[in-house]
Amino acid sequence: MKKFIKSSYFLIMMLFIYVPIAVMIIFSFNSGSSVTSWSGFSLEWYSALVNNSPFMKSITVSLFVAMVSTIMSLLIGMMAVVGLTKIRKRSSDNWVRIANIPLVNADVITAVGLMLLFVLAGLKFGIVTLIAAHISFNVPYVIITVLPFMNRIDKNILEASKDLGGNQRQTFYKVVLPILTPCIITAAAICFAMSFDDFIISYFTGGGQTNVSTFIYTAKRMQPYINAFGTLLVASIVVIVLIWNIIQIALQKSKDVKIQIKKGEYKIKLISRIESEIKYLQSCLSTGTRTQKSKNLRLLAKYKLLKIQFKLLNSKNNNKKISKLEWKKEIISSEIKTEKRYFTIFKKLNIKKSQIESKIQKMTNEKKIRKFEQVLSKLERKINKYEKEIEWINERNEIDKEKALEIGQQVIDLKEELANLEYPNSKEISWYNKKIKELSIKRDSLLEGRNQYKLRMTIEKLALLQKENEEKSRKKYEQLKLIKSKVFRKISLVDSIDKQINLLDKDDENYSVKLVELQEIREEKLKEATEAINSKLSSKEEKLEKVNNYVKAKRDKYFPDVLEETYVPKSNRWIKRNWKQLTMGSALLISFSLLTTAYIMNNIYDLVIGNWGSYIDVNLITKFEKETGYKVNYQQYDSNESLYNKTYTFNYDIMVPSDYMVEKLATEGALQKIDWDKVETIESPIENPSSTSCQNSLFQDNEVVQEKLHYNCNILEAHENHKFKDAEDSSSNLLDYSIPWFWGDVRIVFNLGDMVNGQFKENTKLVNFLKEQDVFKNQANQKRVFYEIDPDKLSWDILWKGAEAGFNLALNEDPKNVFMYGFEKLYGNVEAKDGLKVNETLLTKQQQIDNVSSEIKNLVSYRNVGLYGDQLQDKVHDRDFDIAVMYNGDLIYATQDDYESEVEEDNLKVVREEAQTNSFDFTIISEVPRKDLTNKNIKILDKQVKKESTNLWSDNLVISSGNRHLEATYAFINFIYSRDSQEALVDETGMPTGFQEILEYGMTKGDEWEKWFTPQEGDSFSFDEKFDNYLVDKFNQIISTKH
Repeated sequence: MKKFIKSSYFLIMMLFIYVPIAVMIIFSFNSGSSVTSWSGFSLEWYSALVNNSPFMKSITVSLFVAMVSTIMSLLIGMMAVVGLTKIRKRSSDNWVRIANIPLVNADVITAVGLMLLFVLAGLKFGIVTLIAAHISFNVPYVIITVLPFMNRIDKNILEASKDLGGNQRQTFYKVVLPILTPCIITAAAICFAMSFDDFIISYFTGGGQTNVSTFIYTAKRMQPYINAFGTLLVASIVVIVLIWNIIQIALQKSKDVKIQIKKGEYKIKLISRIESEIKYLQSCLSTGTRTQKSKNLRLLAKYKLLKIQFKLLNSKNNNKKISKLEWKKEIISSEIKTEKRYFTIFKKLNIKKSQIESKIQKMTNEKKIRKFEQVLSKLERKINKYEKEIEWINERNEIDKEKALEIGQQVIDLKEELANLEYPNSKEISWYNKKIKELSIKRDSLLEGRNQYKLRMTIEKLALLQKENEEKSRKKYEQLKLIKSKVFRKISLVDSIDKQINLLDKDDENYSVKLVELQEIREEKLKEATEAINSKLSSKEEKLEKVNNYVKAKRDKYFPDVLEETYVPKSNRWIKRNWKQLTMGSALLISFSLLTTAYIMNNIYDLVIGNWGSYIDVNLITKFEKETGYKVNYQQYDSNESLYNKTYTFNYDIMVPSDYMVEKLATEGALQKIDWDKVETIESPIENPSSTSCQNSLFQDNEVVQEKLHYNCNILEAHENHKFKDAEDSSSNLLDYSIPWFWGDVRIVFNLGDMVNGQFKENTKLVNFLKEQDVFKNQANQKRVFYEIDPDKLSWDILWKGAEAGFNLALNEDPKNVFMYGFEKLYGNVEAKDGLKVNETLLTKQQQIDNVSSEIKNLVSYRNVGLYGDQLQDKVHDRDFDIAVMYNGDLIYATQDDYESEVEEDNLKVVREEAQTNSFDFTIISEVPRKDLTNKNIKILDKQVKKESTNLWSDNLVISSGNRHLEATYAFINFIYSRDSQEALVDETGMPTGFQEILEYGMTKGDEWEKWFTPQEGDSFSFDEKFDNYLVDKFNQIISTKH
C-alpha cells in the first residue's frame, strides 16, 4: 500500500488540482441554474455570460489593467535589473531584499498601505491608482525572475561584443536582450496572471473600477455563468500553452535539423535504409535469388526471443553485478585520486610558500610586503588544512601496518595450532583453514592499502564477470546467427518452377518435352521477376535521389559554400532580419489598441450605480441602456461598510445602502433629497396622505392595473418613523432621502421534520420542546400545515432555552442582528434606546449594551450554537439545524426545491403555483416573536413597550450629493420602479419589494408563504456611530472567546 501511494503521489496531486476544474467545466454546460446538480446539456450560460454587461465590463477592466501593468512592470523591472548588475554585489543584494518585501508581505497590508498613500497624495481612485498598485507588486516578480539570468550571462560574451565595436546600447539590444527573452516572457506571464487574478489590492485601490475577482467576490451567490467564464479562461490558457509548445517544438526541431546537417547526419537513417534496400535488389538481380522469411511460427518466435536475449546481454543495464562493480570501481578510484591529490597540493603549496618567503626577504616596499604577507597567511591556512588530512592518512596507514603485523602473527599461531593437533577431524581442519584464509585476506588488504586492495579485487571481479558475459553473448550470437539462416532463406526467383523441374521423373517418356516446357516457363517467369525488381530498383533510386537533393537544398540554405562561383549572398534587408520582432510588436500593439478601445467604450458612462451583489437582473441594465441611450457603470459591494469606505475614494451617482447607512450618509451630507415630482412611477409618500399613498391589502381584482406603485403601509410607517437630523440639522426621515429597493424582517425558523415518501417524519424532540414552551396554535394539519406558531406566545428567549436544551442553533452572524436577539429579550427593542427605563430605573445606552452583551455571551458560548453568513441558507436547505434565525428572503430561497436557482422560469411565482411538490411545504415553519412585555414595565421616553418585535430592515435607493447626471438618475429611477422592472427583480431574487402591487405579484392571498414573503411589523436599526462601534467591539470580544 505504501509503495502504491508513493508511485501514485503525482497522480493524486494532479487529481487534487484538476478535478475541481473538470467539475467546473462540466457544470458550465448544465441546462439548469443549479451549480451542484446536473439537469442536462445546454449552452445557455455561455449566452448569459455574453449578455451580462457588468461582468463583461469587469473582464475588460481586468484584461486592460493586466496588460498595462505588465508592460509597465517589465520596463521598470528591466531598468532595475540592469541597474542592479552595475553596482556592487552587497548593495545589489540589499536592494533585492527591499524589492522582495511586497512578495512576502501580506496582500491586505500592502493594499491598505497603497490606499493610504493614494489618499495622502490626493489621487482620485480609479484606473490610474489600480494600475499603479498592480505595478507595485508586479515589479518584484520581474526582478526575481530576470535578475538571476542576467547575473549568469558570461562576461566574455559582453567583452566580445565590445571588441567587435558594439556600444552599450547595441550590446544590450543585440546580445543581452535575446539571451533574456525566455525569462522576460516568463516574467510577463507571471505578471499578467497575478494582475488578472488579484482581488485584495484591487478591492482597496480600484475605486469605481471592478475587475473580475472583485465582481465575483461581491456577488451574493455563485452564479452559473461564472462556470462558463472559468471554462473559457481555462480553454484560452490551454490554447495559448499548446500554441507556445508547438512553436517551441518547431524551433527546437529546426535547430536539431541544422545540427544534423552540419554533422552530415540529416536523414541518415532514411538514406541508409534506402541504400540497403537498393543493395538487396541489386543482389537479387546479380544472383537470381531472393530472401524468403520462414512461416514457421515456432521458428519465428524462437528467433525473436533470441534477438531480445542478445540485445539484453549487450545492454549496459543488463547485468546489475557489473553495473555495481563499475560504480564501486569509480568510487574507490576517486578516493585514491583524492588522497594522492592531497599530497600533490600540499607539496605545491609548500613550494609556493618558500617562493613567497624568499620574495618577501628581498622586498623593501612595506605595502607590497603587507600584501604578500596576507597571501602567505592564506597559504598557511591551506597548508594547515592539507597537512591535517595528510597526517590523518599517514596515521591511518601506520595503524593498518601495525594491525597487519598483529594479524600475521595470528595466522602463524593458527597454523602452529593446526600442526600441533593430534588426529584433527575434517570439521576442525576446515574451520582453521577458513579462519587462516580470512585473516590472510585482511592482512594483505592492510599491507597493500585498503582502497588499493578493494580496487584490485573489484577490477578482478569485474573482468571475470565481463568475460563471462562476453562468452554468453558470443554463444547467443552463434545461436541467433544459426536460426537467422533458417528464418531467412535464400531461394531462386523462380523457386516454384525449379521445384517442378526437380520433381520430373527422368524415366518418363515425356520427360524431355516437359522439361523444355518448364524451362520456357522458367525463362518467362525469371524475366517478369527481373523486370519487377528493376522497377522497384529504379523507384528506390529515384527516392534516394530526391532525399539527397532535399538534404543538399537544406545544406545550401543553412550552410552555403561561399567559395562556389554560383554563390549569391542573401539580401540582408531590415524587415527580413527583424520580422519576428515586427510581428510580435504589431500583435501587441493591435491587442493593446483593441483592448484600450474596448475599455474606453465600456468606461464612457452617464451613471454610476453601487448595489449589493445579486440584487438585480442584469438584463434590466442592458434594457435601460437601449431604451434611454444612457450608459451605466454598475458596481457591486458586499456590505454597507464596504460601500461607506468606497465613498471616500469614489463617487457613486446612485447607491443602495441599508436603512441605518442611509441615515449615516445623510447626516454627513453625502446624499441629496429625493425630488418626488420627478418620480413618475411611484405615488409620492410625502405629498399624499398615507391612505392613498400606501396599500396594505392585496387587490381583489387582479386585472386592475394602476399607473403608479403604492408603498406597503408597514414599510411606509417604518420609514416615516425612522427620523434623524440631516447635515443641515433639519428633521428628516428615510422617505426624504430614499426609495425602498428590497425590505424584509429577521425571523425565527423551526425544523419540525421532513417529508419521507409523502409522509411527515416529525422532529419529535423539537416538537415536544415547542409544546412545552406552549408556542403552537390550537390547530394542525390544515393545508398541509402540521403545526403553526402563535406569534403572541413566541419570545426571543426561546433561543437561550433551545441552546440550553442542546438543539442545533444556526444564527445570522451580523453583529447588530445578534445583539438584537438580546435587546428584544430584555427590553423589547432592536437596539439601545435613549430614555429607556426598566421598572422606573433609567439605563444608558452603554448599560443596555453591556447587559445584552452578557446575554449574548451566554447564548453563543454553547457548542451547539453557530453564527453563519451566506452558509446559513445551505444549512437550512440541508435541514442541518433545529432552530435558525435568518432574513425572510433567505428563508424563502433556502426552502425552494430548486435551491441555488436564481433565474429562468424557476422564479418565486412558479414555486407558489407548484407548492404541492415542495418538500419543505410546510415541515419548516417560521414566525416573528410578538410576546407581551407589559409585565416587565419597560418604557422608552415614558412610552410603554408592549410587545417584542424584530428588525425590519430595508435596502434603499439613494442619490449621492455629488451626482453628475440627475436627468439620467431620475430616468433610471422611473425605469427600475416601473411595474415590469419590479416584477423582474422579484423573479430574479425572490425578495419582497416595498410596493403592494409587486408583493401581490409575488404572492397569492391566503397562501401560507405570504407570512414569509410579506414582512411583519418591526423597527429598523438607526445610526449611532459611538455606540455602534462599542457594540461591534463587544461582539468581537464575544466571538474571540467562542472557540
